[in-house]
Amino acid sequence: MKIFNADDCEIGITEDNTYIVKYKKDFYKLDKTQFIEIFGDGELKFQKEIKDSPIITLIMTVLIISTVVYYLFAEKYVIVDKNIIVANVVLFFNIFIHEFGHIAFLKFFLPGSKVNMGFKIFFIYPSFYVDTSNTYFIPKYKRIAVYLAGNFMNCLYLIICSAFFADMNKYNYLVVSTILINFIPIIKSDGYYAFKTLLNQYSYDKTKMKGYLEDTVRGILMFIFLSILAYL
Repeated sequence: MKIFNADDCEIGITEDNTYIVKYKKDFYKLDKTQFIEIFGDGELKFQKEIKDSPIITLIMTVLIISTVVYYLFAEKYVIVDKNIIVANVVLFFNIFIHEFGHIAFLKFFLPGSKVNMGFKIFFIYPSFYVDTSNTYFIPKYKRIAVYLAGNFMNCLYLIICSAFFADMNKYNYLVVSTILINFIPIIKSDGYYAFKTLLNQYSYDKTKMKGYLEDTVRGILMFIFLSILAYL
C-alpha cells in the first residue's frame, strides 16, 4: 500500500490500483479513471509505503481458533450461570484488553493514526469499539491483523489463565462468548470485516432500516449458534 497526499486528502493506492481517498472523516473507494476525473493526473506527494505479510495474520488466526477449541474441550461452555456477576467483571476487564489490541496493532502498522472509541448495540449485544477506519490505508493482511487483534489479546488472557490461574476459567465463559461473537463472521464485527477484507470486499453504508433488519437477523442467528454450543 502506497500512501500519498493531495490537497486536503490522504490517498492510499493498493496493489491492484484501487484508490482509497480519505477526505475529512470519510473514505471513498475509486478506480483509476474515477480518481483522474476528480483529481486530475498530476503528481502526488509520496508519504510512505507499507509492505504486507500474511504471517502475523496466520499466527493470530491459528492461536484464536486453537485457544477457543481448547477451552470448549477443557471447560463446560455456558451462556449464563451462577457466576454471572464475577464473569461480567472479568468480561469488563477483557473489553479493555480487546480494544487495546486493536489500538496497539493499528498504531504499530500505521504510527500517528488517530484513534476514536465509542459504544453501540449489535442487535442485543452491547459493545465498545475502536474506529479502525484508518486500516483502509493498511495492506490486506495487516488490516486483517488489526481486526483480529482484540480477539488475539483476549486469547492471550485465556492462555495465561489456563497456564497459571486455572480456577479463573469458570468465570471466563463470557470472554469466550465475546470471542465467538467477534470472530465468527455472522455479526458484523471483527471477524466479519476480516473475512470481507480477505475477499477484497469493502463495506458500504445502508439505510438505517435495512441495516437494522440485517443486524437483527444476524443477531438471532448468533444467539441460536451460542445456545446450541452451550447445549452440546
